[in-house]
Amino acid sequence: MSKAVITIAIIDDHSLLVEALEALLAQEREFLWVGSAADGEAGLKLCQDLKPDMVLLDVSLPKINGLELAGKLRQSLPGLRILLLSGHCDPYTIYRISQAGAHGFLDKATPARNFLEVIRKVAYGNVYFSAEYHAVMQEWLTRPESFQNILSKREVEVLVYVARSWNDERIAQHLGLTLNTVLVHRSRIRQKLRIHSEREMMAYAQVWGLGKVID
Repeated sequence: MSKAVITIAIIDDHSLLVEALEALLAQEREFLWVGSAADGEAGLKLCQDLKPDMVLLDVSLPKINGLELAGKLRQSLPGLRILLLSGHCDPYTIYRISQAGAHGFLDKATPARNFLEVIRKVAYGNVYFSAEYHAVMQEWLTRPESFQNILSKREVEVLVYVARSWNDERIAQHLGLTLNTVLVHRSRIRQKLRIHSEREMMAYAQVWGLGKVID
């Protein structure tokens, strides 16, 4: 990207972080903050209306989560550079980030000077994923017992909602499944993970971060 000024939008529901990022960008002549949104629906409209060069996008957002929004933005604005942000680096969050097609990921706890370096790298066409991201990918998601290596996509979805203590009827309604289908998925999850109780299932989900609320 060779523009003299890089226009940047921020989509995040944490107002203090948004204010800090706006102040950070204001210090740099090469960056121009053009707008912010606090939820996924407003963020989609903001980017479609303003067509920024880059978006700083929170993974966990109301209405449309950041990972789903990244996909929508890639379709409608293919030239947009997307840098995902999160305060969570558990295996499930990192796995979801790896599937989102973004150009980078940064932990929200990153020092301000490093934030600018990464924004600059991603804005000018490079890809950057944090050390925390790579550590989880290498140390957790390569394990044979990792959820994505054992379970189907649908089984992972069911386990996510089990980990949030949803009952089977609510899971079935949310995923558009019959109650019997949810029960079959539960049975297959137990068989594949070689667990025998609800407590063991919840413990596995907790270890892998499957109960984290992204959407």
